[in-house]
Amino acid sequence: MPEEKNTKFCSNCGAEIDIKAKICPKCGVEQSIIPEKVSNWWYLPPIFLGAIGGLVAWVVNKDVNPKKARKLLIIGIFLPIVYIVAYFGIMASIVLVSVGGAKEKAKEARATSNMMQIRTTAEFISMETTEASGDYGDDYSGVNCNNSQLVSICNDIKNSIGEEPIIHSTKEAYCAYIKLSTGYYCIDSGFKGGTTSINPGNKGHCDGLTFVCP
Repeated sequence: MPEEKNTKFCSNCGAEIDIKAKICPKCGVEQSIIPEKVSNWWYLPPIFLGAIGGLVAWVVNKDVNPKKARKLLIIGIFLPIVYIVAYFGIMASIVLVSVGGAKEKAKEARATSNMMQIRTTAEFISMETTEASGDYGDDYSGVNCNNSQLVSICNDIKNSIGEEPIIHSTKEAYCAYIKLSTGYYCIDSGFKGGTTSINPGNKGHCDGLTFVCP
């Protein structure tokens, strides 16, 4: 069985140094971090403990895999928000349905909470894709309504407002939006999102080129 290499070469002077060295002892130049594999068990703290679990996961893993550590922190912060929005969305749906003429508003509230679920699911899809390939960067290319993790969410949105969300995605980014009676609701990989009167499909926004909500 081959011995695991525990050294690397300085990006500046080429000297062979310890693989975990942050600064080259020869020339003093700061070294880029080589991402290490982070166990999927680290998903559990942010999922069950929210922001506190996400912060712990980030602190422990930020030096070995900064990008994944950041995603764990984001999940810890945003997953509780998704739960809260979903809860109030459901409660709002119940209240609005009980009020005459408010059925459409209830459906739109449900669709909006589902869009928040797409945001969190997109991060999981990115993590699974990059881990499978051994590349620890971002990969949102699998974020679409044909993805098995998003099919039911997209169908639920379609059942609510009559149309699936429009999703554009590449390896580096994604954006998604739905049309509401009062405008649009848009989310993107930069964690920007919300309602807007501007059509996100217009050039310069979420049109398959820029991947940025208005």
